[in-house]
Amino acid sequence: MTDRANSSLNPPPGAGADSSRSTVALPAEQSEQIRRLVAIGRAASVSDYVIEAVAERLERDRSLSELQDLFERKGHAPSAEHLAWAREVLGVNDEPGEAAR
Repeated sequence: MTDRANSSLNPPPGAGADSSRSTVALPAEQSEQIRRLVAIGRAASVSDYVIEAVAERLERDRSLSELQDLFERKGHAPSAEHLAWAREVLGVNDEPGEAAR
């Protein structure tokens, strides 16, 4: 997917010497949904949308790793009952691959 508005001649806001360029393939439906969000002003560009999504995922993964380290230092993990309660309160379910984290 190419975002012409953010070519190497027009890097995304905040991009500087510490930025790198990557090519990512998205399912056509997701790509189109992102472009629609950009068109209605919900994101400045496709690149900005993806940068924000990646930042959120990295923060989530960092938080989960920190939580796992805390439980390992404590010597035990939360019970299945506690996990079920947390999932219900947060409104989330295990996705494939999530349970192994």
